[in-house]
Amino acid sequence: MSERRILALLLPLLGALSTLLPVLSTATGGPLNSTLLFDSAAHGNSLRNCSCASEIQDCNDALANLLCSCRTVPRSALPPAGLRVQGGLTVWVRDPWVLRELLNGSAVQDLRISACGSAALPPELLALFGLRRLRLHTAAPGVAHPEQTLSIASASERGRGGSISSLTFPPSSSSSSSTTPFLVSFLDVALLNGFSPLKAYSVSSPPTPTLTQHFPHLPLPHIPQDPQPSYPHQDCLLTFIY
Repeated sequence: MSERRILALLLPLLGALSTLLPVLSTATGGPLNSTLLFDSAAHGNSLRNCSCASEIQDCNDALANLLCSCRTVPRSALPPAGLRVQGGLTVWVRDPWVLRELLNGSAVQDLRISACGSAALPPELLALFGLRRLRLHTAAPGVAHPEQTLSIASASERGRGGSISSLTFPPSSSSSSSTTPFLVSFLDVALLNGFSPLKAYSVSSPPTPTLTQHFPHLPLPHIPQDPQPSYPHQDCLLTFIY
């Protein structure tokens, strides 16, 4: 095949790639090889569970279905006690049920939530466990804070150079610098509307056995038995994100 013929075949492909590359280079999705979840009216108001090897532009269902490996999960199959995610998790939200039924009570370290709908989300608290980094995005035009990020670190980690943003840590007499606390975060869903800046306040709480006494309705995740006897007395770090 002649070089001219090969070039004629490649030109349409190069043109298509040139329109796609700017979308990928300006994408604001989660970490590579991360999990992407979003509600889809095209799939019977079910959830799309995607594994993405590249960053995806927020709220672009068509691009996610094209570039990620996705499957449909009915609402009836969602875990009642929340998700347990290793690695990064990105969630696109158009309907509040995704937050209530999917994220509340979930354990995730790196979470990105994108509000894709046009209607404002009502104030509501979500309980999240083990959260280290939170990123919020809203697709609504003209909002004051369309993109916000918060990193969470304990007082001992802060002293060792851990990442922190807009947090306050009262001292705890029972905490140990060598003990990693059990992280519990309460997120106000209204922050996804992008009207107010992201703020947070952290306090040390009693050890985990007494946590349910102070928060009887907290959806604590199932945690395997720790062989170390010190686990039942592990300190907690409560972070209120508002």
